[in-house]
Amino acid sequence: MPDDPGPAATVTGLYRGTAAGLEPLTRNTPLTPDEVRTCPVFYELALAEDAGDEDLIVDMSWDNTPPVRLQDLIAGTDIPRGMRFWPDWFEVPPYRGMNDVTGRRVYPRAPGIHTVRIRTARRKRSQPVRERDFSPANRGYTSPLFEVGIAGEGDNG
Repeated sequence: MPDDPGPAATVTGLYRGTAAGLEPLTRNTPLTPDEVRTCPVFYELALAEDAGDEDLIVDMSWDNTPPVRLQDLIAGTDIPRGMRFWPDWFEVPPYRGMNDVTGRRVYPRAPGIHTVRIRTARRKRSQPVRERDFSPANRGYTSPLFEVGIAGEGDNG
């Protein structure tokens, strides 16, 4: 095994669910207010070649708020063996207002451009479930900022 095996999983994109499947989600393809209220945002993970037997821990930060723990992905059940890409999902935070990590007030469901950052790492079977270590030693990864648009009530998206 090399000294630096790289991240266990990287985030390759954000998507909205449609009747035709998953559609890329960017600042130029905003979510409608109805989608924000009722539909999850999907993210796609590119799994490392040798990550098939590792559980993954995932955190998401919306608009620079403190990270929110997403569901742990268990190898062999949540992530079937041999899968190269894997979609999972999260909901836009359901709060009228929140404070970001600097104390600034943010409005997660307000119209405009919002940011998403996702962290991933492996969770060793010997590691306690509550311990969330996103360090490089644990094959941690932090995505670049993804920009997501939310349309206003009168906008046609």
